[in-house]
Amino acid sequence: MHQIDNWTQFFNDEFFNLYDRSIILKELIIQIRRVSKPQASLLESGCGSGLTSVLLAGIGYIVTAIDANPDLIQRLKQYELSFPNVKFRQMDMFQTDFVDKQFDVVFSQGVLEHYSNEDIVRALCEQKRIARVVVIDAPNARGKIGDYGDERAITRRQWQRLIQSVGLKIVAKSARGMARWSQRHQKLLGWLEDSWLSRRFGENSIFVCKEV
Repeated sequence: MHQIDNWTQFFNDEFFNLYDRSIILKELIIQIRRVSKPQASLLESGCGSGLTSVLLAGIGYIVTAIDANPDLIQRLKQYELSFPNVKFRQMDMFQTDFVDKQFDVVFSQGVLEHYSNEDIVRALCEQKRIARVVVIDAPNARGKIGDYGDERAITRRQWQRLIQSVGLKIVAKSARGMARWSQRHQKLLGWLEDSWLSRRFGENSIFVCKEV
């Protein structure tokens, strides 16, 4: 199983809070809302900080979030007290115990780029099995690589080939990720993230996919 050291310590950074994440991840949340309404069942595969799942639970979705790191999951369970419609479980995203098409949407954010092509294919096959819609948010090699450990520089075209190789059809595409350019000018952050520049030239591509 793929392991990344010090994730728990990494997520203690002040950058990981609900306010900042809501701005930075706005386009991802918009894309999820376009294919599913609140009350739909969502699965976050490789939840990391857990904040994306908490944000979606706050909107009204029924969210399950999984991660292989037991320390993270134990820490994230605190959110279940305030958000009863989100559940955090320790689980291997490559081989879950969910039934076929159990979720309306499965999504991952900043996860798959840490793995080999073969493992990405394995993860996508499992996501396709357990959900009706697959939403992928991943770096597209337009920006700096290495901020979060061992992520790979995978271009948007390469992502598309990997996605299509598992029998998924890309039904919508977008992008996000201009925060790097506005870190020293916080007033620009919201505007840049919400602009057509981010949706067209952002460092992270977002793919909304359905089974062929």
